[in-house]
Amino acid sequence: MSLFRKFVHQKIFNERGVTLVELLVAVGIFLAIILPLSSIYISGISLYDRTRIETDLQNETDFILSNILNTVQDASYFELPNDSFDPTRHNTLVAIFKNSLAGKSLLPPEDEGKSRDGLITYDLKLAYDTETKKQQSMLKRTFYQFPQLSSGDSQSNPNITNDSNNVWKTFKHDEGYVVGGLFTVTEHNDKLTIYLVVAPKGKSGTIRNGQKAEFTDLNDVLHELNRLQTERKSLASSDNEPLHFIRFVKTEFAVNNMKNG
Repeated sequence: MSLFRKFVHQKIFNERGVTLVELLVAVGIFLAIILPLSSIYISGISLYDRTRIETDLQNETDFILSNILNTVQDASYFELPNDSFDPTRHNTLVAIFKNSLAGKSLLPPEDEGKSRDGLITYDLKLAYDTETKKQQSMLKRTFYQFPQLSSGDSQSNPNITNDSNNVWKTFKHDEGYVVGGLFTVTEHNDKLTIYLVVAPKGKSGTIRNGQKAEFTDLNDVLHELNRLQTERKSLASSDNEPLHFIRFVKTEFAVNNMKNG
């Protein structure tokens, strides 16, 4: 009799389908498997995207430095201006490079006053004058600075005559980046030091990993550095977190065509 009851009970149970408890258990097991996998997938995408941005940032920085080096080496000689082309911009750059997040002693105090936001190249060319039948020299002066307009556009300065022998240019760069830099030379004019900051350009204000990922200009970069600096003073755990979307470079190279006097 007991076997019959067991058989009937089993048949009835099987025919009524899945109970609510069983359904909830199944859903719970499903979520327990899917949610961690989804989290890992999303985290992987975020890491890949951040790594891509950082790699592009590094490549752009290398391109700009290479362009500056070629510009200086291809010139007959070069010099730094007596004063920065844009004092306000210069002060912003000094504040950026002095920020602790840019690296300790990135811009030494003794170099602040000597730094300039651009440089001047001179190209000496010889041309044969058919009338005088003599070689004549022509000197072209080019004023280079980091972009305020579009890359490669001619700049202007009310104190300088802008003609074929006096031209203003910006260093070549990808217009998708905010770029700024300062220059110094050693006492003996044998080394040129470049301080460079590069960051993605945009107006979205996207925050990734607690850091701003796009910037409108250098002032925006400085504001973010100050924000992170203040935040990290109160959160010791994030002190060692590197900057992912602002890249700093200090590099120097030997020169032998620095103008003297």
